[in-house]
Amino acid sequence: MPPLPVVALTLFMAVSFGLLILGRRFLRGYVALHGTQPPSMWMFRRSDDPELERFRRAALALLPFYVIAAVIYLLRPGA
Repeated sequence: MPPLPVVALTLFMAVSFGLLILGRRFLRGYVALHGTQPPSMWMFRRSDDPELERFRRAALALLPFYVIAAVIYLLRPGA
C-alpha cells in the first residue's frame, strides 16, 4: 500500500479519537450545565459557557482534517 493512504488512514483514526474525546467532554459539560442533551449539531452552534466553547471550537477545527483524510483514503488508486 502506498504511504499516502496509510498516512491518511492514520490521520483519520487519530482525528476520530480526538473527536470522540472532545464530544464526550462537551456532552458531559453540557448535561451538567443544562440538564439536557446538547443539540445534534452541537459543533456548529455557539455556547455561552467558555469551557464548552473551547471543546466545541477544538472539535470544529479537527473536522476538516477528518474529512480530507477520509476522502484521500477512500479515493486511493486501486480502492
